[in-house]
Amino acid sequence: MPLVAPPWLQFGLIGSGIGHSPSPAMQRAALRAREIQGDYTLLDVTPAELPGLLRQLRGRELAGCNVTVPYKTALATACDRLEGDASICQAVNTLLLRDEQLIGENTDARGFELALGYQRLRPEPGGSALVLGAGGAATACVLALCRMRVDEVVVVARRLEQAEELCLRVSPEAARPLDWHDAAGLARAAREAGTFVNAASVGLAAVPISLEALPSDCVVVDLRYRPRPVDLVAAARDRGLRATDGAEMLLFQGMLSFQHWTGVDPPWHAARAALEEALAA
Repeated sequence: MPLVAPPWLQFGLIGSGIGHSPSPAMQRAALRAREIQGDYTLLDVTPAELPGLLRQLRGRELAGCNVTVPYKTALATACDRLEGDASICQAVNTLLLRDEQLIGENTDARGFELALGYQRLRPEPGGSALVLGAGGAATACVLALCRMRVDEVVVVARRLEQAEELCLRVSPEAARPLDWHDAAGLARAAREAGTFVNAASVGLAAVPISLEALPSDCVVVDLRYRPRPVDLVAAARDRGLRATDGAEMLLFQGMLSFQHWTGVDPPWHAARAALEEALAA
């Protein structure tokens, strides 16, 4: 059922250093397209300011929020209940109040899966994937890849214990940790990768594998979407690999959040057009 809206609904993105986020343009376009009276703003805050935002959510001054780095894990612990993938990831990207309880959701895994499907980059069942990073975004990607029935997901992290914890939590059967500095192990994993995901927020120069080591049919995904063209995506395409940045994942996870908050179907076309315009600016 659609949400019975008050005269104005205020939404926002909680994070730090998020001044260039295109999310407001995308979410505002969605609100306009569905004729919902409201706004979506950036809430660039320090850790000390988080309790005040939580009070606004509980007091319904904020109708819902997205969460990005570095607060996805911290705000998960502040929720009364984690639902869906948030309970697996132990990280949230969506907050809302329901029955007077602060609910944490996570739309990243589903957003990643839908983005690959939309671009016809979804991995075939079986095979192997290589994921750089062990934070909230990487966790969502590993979860999605396991659901897409990839046989093995190699998780690479600078802190091996972080990758080990991620693998145990998401899929001890399919996910395997690997140290960022294990050159021989990285070379083997790269040679076998059907999908390579950069979820570590590092640029091409800091990626610990050579694109030359990847199979010719490997799909390269970089969750970064600025500056465009993303350097890793451009280099992969120059080598003849299929590659994409994180814009489509941003669209899908954001519109899934919109659906959680409002109860209405997202206006995909309007949101995509606004996102592309914002990224081109």
